[in-house]
Amino acid sequence: MEQRHTPAEGPACSVTPFHRIQVHCPVGKGPEAVVIDPDGRRAFVACSRGNTVVALDLGRAAPVWRAGVGREPIPIVLDQPTGRLFTADARSDTVSVLDADTGDRVTRIPVGAYPAGLGHAPGLRRLFVGNTADGTITAVDTDRLTVLGTLVAEPGAGSIAVDPASGRGYCANFLAGSVTVFDTRTLRPLGRIAVREGPCKAVVNPYAGHLYVANSLHGTISRVSLDTGAVLDEVPVERAPVGMCLDAASRRLYVCNRGAGTVSVLDTGAGRESHRIVVGNAPGDCALDPVAGTLVVSNAGSGTVTFVDRPWLPGRRASSAEHPLVGRRLPGFELPDLRGGRIRTSREWSEKKYVINFFASW
Repeated sequence: MEQRHTPAEGPACSVTPFHRIQVHCPVGKGPEAVVIDPDGRRAFVACSRGNTVVALDLGRAAPVWRAGVGREPIPIVLDQPTGRLFTADARSDTVSVLDADTGDRVTRIPVGAYPAGLGHAPGLRRLFVGNTADGTITAVDTDRLTVLGTLVAEPGAGSIAVDPASGRGYCANFLAGSVTVFDTRTLRPLGRIAVREGPCKAVVNPYAGHLYVANSLHGTISRVSLDTGAVLDEVPVERAPVGMCLDAASRRLYVCNRGAGTVSVLDTGAGRESHRIVVGNAPGDCALDPVAGTLVVSNAGSGTVTFVDRPWLPGRRASSAEHPLVGRRLPGFELPDLRGGRIRTSREWSEKKYVINFFASW
């Protein structure tokens, strides 16, 4: 297998006190979800346009194996007790099950129409599938690999988050602008939370008692109380937030802004964005490597996975559009003023702060 790495470019590489891009690793067409195995030192990426899953060695940022699954795999889940990977294959209406060590196919499980979201409850030994076209949720036994039942959500059912403390599941309904709350044990719907337009991803913070919802069409992140279901506040981010991962210990939420090619870093304690990280084109999702402290971002538009070192620290924003004169000394110039035509020079304001207003009339 050919292994290629693209080194990071731009100022972010040379700013040592801050985060830096370690590598942009090519993985295939349309990488969407990514999941980390910290013990096995691997990352697993679902490549939606390639109909494959790619395993990456975290130490070398290099592919280990590539395996075929169903059509358009979008989310991916690792079940560590069984060492199995689960992908929801949207255009095949199935869940593919792979051996995480080898990539060998274990089985494929029929679910609802256009499954585009997954949720995992390892303590219950259950996997939940959000069937977008059906507006339903399918529950799967992760040990027996059988369907346990289906419950009704709302149109556009997708990403699912599970609160292990309460046993509740939260399904983001993209078309309905809502979150369906359900009992993960009995598979009964418990209620509905209205959010903003196009909710794409749901993440639970059980330590703070909050649910975070990425509203892709509204460009915000909603913070919801797990106790009351009330929307507490919203944080604006860049265009089309679609993927998120949480570092609960440091109170940081990483948000993939698909329309901007950036990751927003949110301080969940302060309820605001602290900084942004420039990654690849159309980032779809991200995951944290707790061992190396690295953020791994899948870039659907670039066909790459970006490894970001120390993502919690603000760094200089790299921009390919930055003008070559930025950062250089201002060239000297002189112009007549409007009061008597006196010649004024730039030397008069050397080392001072001032505003130059360029005005043109037709």
